[in-house]
Amino acid sequence: MIDIQLDTDAAKAVVSVDGTLFTEYRYGHYVCRPYLCPVLTPGGQRLTRGYPAEEIEGENQDHYHHRGIYVAHGLVNGVNLWDESTGHGAMLQRGDPEVGAAGGVGSIDGIVDWFGPEGERLLEEQRSIRIAAEGELRILDHRSEMRMKYGDVTFGDTKEGGLFSIRVPTSMDAKERGRIENSEGQVYDSGQGEETTWGKPAAWVDYSGPLSNGEEWGHTVVDHRDNPLHPTHWHVRGYGLFTANAFGLHDFKGDADVDGSLTVAASDTAVFRYRLIIHPGRGVGNPRIGELIDEFQS
Repeated sequence: MIDIQLDTDAAKAVVSVDGTLFTEYRYGHYVCRPYLCPVLTPGGQRLTRGYPAEEIEGENQDHYHHRGIYVAHGLVNGVNLWDESTGHGAMLQRGDPEVGAAGGVGSIDGIVDWFGPEGERLLEEQRSIRIAAEGELRILDHRSEMRMKYGDVTFGDTKEGGLFSIRVPTSMDAKERGRIENSEGQVYDSGQGEETTWGKPAAWVDYSGPLSNGEEWGHTVVDHRDNPLHPTHWHVRGYGLFTANAFGLHDFKGDADVDGSLTVAASDTAVFRYRLIIHPGRGVGNPRIGELIDEFQS
């Protein structure tokens, strides 16, 4: 059973499965964007890096802006909404989200406003998150409806971004003991060979590997076929970053003449949908993962 409780004092929605904490949607304005952290297995093991929200022994402490599971992009009408260097923008939850659970599915819905560094409004995002559980599997469907209420918006060509992003735990890093695989059959495993999955278009990518206690778990992220620029490219790295980035083509292709930017006209919308399947085991050997991918695309 999914249960979601809103803690307005702490600015977070707490998600439990069968009475055990699964994740928290943290939306307080003390950070630049809402994010999910921690994300836990049924046994309480961490599926995302804790830093910077928590400092955990053995974790890498690079890229301060990589928080759990989040949405961000580094070039929105020229504004940096990815890292937190001087002059960055912010994505702020408007009030408290609406939460609920029915029919075995939990829901988190709300408006996230995207701002430039001087408080100028860039766009309005209607964010909807649906969470379900099947045994040890956790299925999270994320929908971002970008509304261009304040003028044209250009999502610029940069590898620094992604509209669905995860920082996996350090123990899962593919440059060490983890594994990355995509729908095209490209694999980067345990630091062997080149990162062939980086910057490539794919309908889905799986990032799996050991957790701190040695258990093997993974994240499969699926790009919906109706998303703009599907199949997305993936800024997925051996050091633990895993993000769907449809816009970073000149970096991914190594060609300065390529322009992967997307401009959405004033008053129009752009909808991006992603499915995250959290699963035990290394890789996508569980046939249910394939079924969940197909169901999401149908």
